[in-house]
Amino acid sequence: MTVRTEHPAGVDLLKESEIDAAAALLVEQRQVLTQRLDAGASGAEVLAALTDLVDGLIIGRYRNAVRQGGDETLLAGSQHCCLVALGGYGRRELAPHSDIDVMFLYRPEAGQVAPSLSSQVLHHLWDLGFQVGHSVRTVQDCIELATEDLTIRTSMMEARFLAGSAALFQEFHRRYFRQVVSRGTDRFLEQKIEERRREYDKFGETVYLLEPNVKKSKGGLRDLHVLQWAGLARYHAATIQELADRGILSRQDFQALVEAREFLWRVRALLHFGAGMGQEILTFDEQVRLAAKFGFRDQPHLLAVEQFMQQYYRHTMGLHEIASRFVERCRKVPFWQKVAQYLPSPRIEGTFVVTGQQLTVPPELRSRFLDSPELLLGLFELAGTKRLRIDTDLLEEIHRHMDSVSSEAFRTPEVSRRFLKILGGPGAVASTLEAMHRAHLLEKLIPVFATVRGLMQFNQYHKYTVDEHSLLAVAKAEALGQDAGVLGEVCREIKRKDLLHLAVLLHDLGKGREEDHSEVGRAIAEDAAARLGFDERETQSLVFLVHQHLLMAHTAFRRDPYDEKVLLPFARAVGTPEVLRKLLVLTAADIAAVGPGVLTKWKESLLVELYLRALPEVSGDRASAASGARLETIAGEVAKASPAAGIAGMDPGWIESQLAQFPLRYVLGTAPGRIAAHLAAVRQLTPGEVLVHDGFNASLGTSEYTVITTDEVTPGLFSKIAGVMAAKGLQILDAQIVTRQDGIVVDTFQVVDLDYAGAPPADRRTAIAQTIVQVLKGEISVDMLMAQGGRLPVSKPLPAHRQPTEVQVDNETSDRFTILDVFADDRQGLLYVMTHAIVQLGLSVHAARVSTRLDQVADVFYVTDGQGTKITDQERLNAIRTRIKDDIGRFLDAPAERQADVSSLSLSS
Repeated sequence: MTVRTEHPAGVDLLKESEIDAAAALLVEQRQVLTQRLDAGASGAEVLAALTDLVDGLIIGRYRNAVRQGGDETLLAGSQHCCLVALGGYGRRELAPHSDIDVMFLYRPEAGQVAPSLSSQVLHHLWDLGFQVGHSVRTVQDCIELATEDLTIRTSMMEARFLAGSAALFQEFHRRYFRQVVSRGTDRFLEQKIEERRREYDKFGETVYLLEPNVKKSKGGLRDLHVLQWAGLARYHAATIQELADRGILSRQDFQALVEAREFLWRVRALLHFGAGMGQEILTFDEQVRLAAKFGFRDQPHLLAVEQFMQQYYRHTMGLHEIASRFVERCRKVPFWQKVAQYLPSPRIEGTFVVTGQQLTVPPELRSRFLDSPELLLGLFELAGTKRLRIDTDLLEEIHRHMDSVSSEAFRTPEVSRRFLKILGGPGAVASTLEAMHRAHLLEKLIPVFATVRGLMQFNQYHKYTVDEHSLLAVAKAEALGQDAGVLGEVCREIKRKDLLHLAVLLHDLGKGREEDHSEVGRAIAEDAAARLGFDERETQSLVFLVHQHLLMAHTAFRRDPYDEKVLLPFARAVGTPEVLRKLLVLTAADIAAVGPGVLTKWKESLLVELYLRALPEVSGDRASAASGARLETIAGEVAKASPAAGIAGMDPGWIESQLAQFPLRYVLGTAPGRIAAHLAAVRQLTPGEVLVHDGFNASLGTSEYTVITTDEVTPGLFSKIAGVMAAKGLQILDAQIVTRQDGIVVDTFQVVDLDYAGAPPADRRTAIAQTIVQVLKGEISVDMLMAQGGRLPVSKPLPAHRQPTEVQVDNETSDRFTILDVFADDRQGLLYVMTHAIVQLGLSVHAARVSTRLDQVADVFYVTDGQGTKITDQERLNAIRTRIKDDIGRFLDAPAERQADVSSLSLSS
């Protein structure tokens, strides 16, 4: 059994001087290696030097233990023992602060000697501060344990002799490969593949993580290890060099793996030395530091860190694809597939062959196929339409061939026709485009795709690189066609899916340039339209969708669609119902592709609300009763949900009259059962009363608090609710602020309760609800809550290079309100800081759009002065902007312990 532990306290088996000398040598050599790495030494050099250093310490200690034992039994027994390196140490790939895995191998006749010998070596390593995984085994133990434990089996495949009996090690190696490695290969491979899948689930299912784990995320060093283990199990080839020398691995793949391995080794060594520990996460701050170490410098259009991470992603994506293809080839081919290879298969278009669910091209036709852009597009069109998987070796052959084919060869009417057919479906549009991208074919049709490959967006908003985000957005647009709600209806009504999917694919490709990406995107869209032979109307639609792809989100999330000064300019810009439909789906898909859970039900309802408000304007049918019909339908659903919510006696007519007083976004974005509960509260509400409903959304892992009261119950109502949330340690993700025309307030907050991994206990939610009531009724103040132990736990430090806070004032859009747009890095309690400042400035919040985008907020407040009028005095507007910005700055810049006490940040002065 392998045990990983540290030096037990109080054990001192060696002379202090010997330990001090070894420790000093270790510190000195690590400093030397750090300097060499900073001076440009390769990762391979550093790992080899570290391995040699540790080898010297361990082997020296082993030999000293044997010599200094002074016991004839120990001396005689040591002839039947040997010391073995395992795992990464066995591969000679020891990172600066990696664990060391060693095994003491012994013959049965040395059973009494081996534990004593191992103890003397291990205590020395513990005293030097190493984390050691160790075991004491016979050869038979190794074979038996390997059949029971996958990790043990794998680590011993890479065993390396260190010291002791070489004959014993050779016996172990011979028997282990004959009795373990050479048997059960197929099962071993399946187990390793499944183990890696579980690691993807834990450490990231995409190569393009913002903060990847260099070792275990997809495309990390572990993918290379799996390839090596597969090669060792299937071909008994110990290294990728041997695989290449024997022709099992292509020279091109070998060279790509060597370059990726060197890059990742150097990154990992820099991470370990920089942290002084086994740091594997490439954090934002580390990305900035390492970009400088690798010699990248900021360009006008691209930060150094973005250039560094683009190189990182290109290496890791290449590594992952090569490893995946190789491991797939190592897997056993089913009998029926072997038989099918020798049976005649019908050819499609005289070129393509389908075997099971796999699509390929016979070897004798590949030369002609690779030189024909039309046939290349035909392959992907067929794969998408029939939902077939293209042979991985064929994909790689296409990839290798693309460098010799110009983009101009793809500018033919037939190629354009096939590409639009792929984009339009039906079929697997996104997965087909992804396969084209992997084969480097997509960039022949859209040349700019080559420049955004692996291009990160260093803004903490987007979770994925530009190319992956674009492809994922197409997948989200496809999926919306199956949606049962308004988005699904709209998506199914779109006639030109090819144009929609092309716009989604192009919308962000202007990033990575000095100019605004939407302006660059317009030129990209114009070029794509010309290449594909679009007519004037098709070109106008495509260019508008790409150029104005942010218009609908900005309007829906930051402005009031019931204001004619907002609605009419938006409708005029969109122009037609078909373009409006495409813009809605594009916007929803774009947001959904930012990261998991970003397209919330509330955001979806805001987009749909704007769509329904604009549709009569762009269609010319302003008398349309579409909204009224939806209101009637939803009223019926609410009536049906009432008994399940424990409420009876609600008349659909009364429900509809109540819903008419809410903004459409509330009606569309709230579940019928929740609406029923809110309306029941509205019906029983008395003057001065405050009601709070709470719940938990298991799928999102968020708690929900809805406050139902009247707007005259207290000044600064919104700010006080945010203050309670802050004092109680809740992180606000979203807030939906609704004040009806009759003064009834229905404010809903989506929050994360950081004290609980799952649903908070009922008494916790009840206590928070009671506190909200107490604060709004004036029984206790937010300041008192903070003084009683309110705290703002900081779960994650802000990046050193965080985004600057912005406070923008808009006095043009609304006739009644001054609009404040606030953009800042998020921190628990930030919403209270902002609203507290607004209240202290003598302003009233009449409406708000509050949302968190990963680690950033984009909040909008509709405010007036104390007399209920817009603020027009420029000097006062400047003072408002400065005060809010300064309060946010003080809060974000304060140390964590001071953030925990909002009142100490001079927010009320």
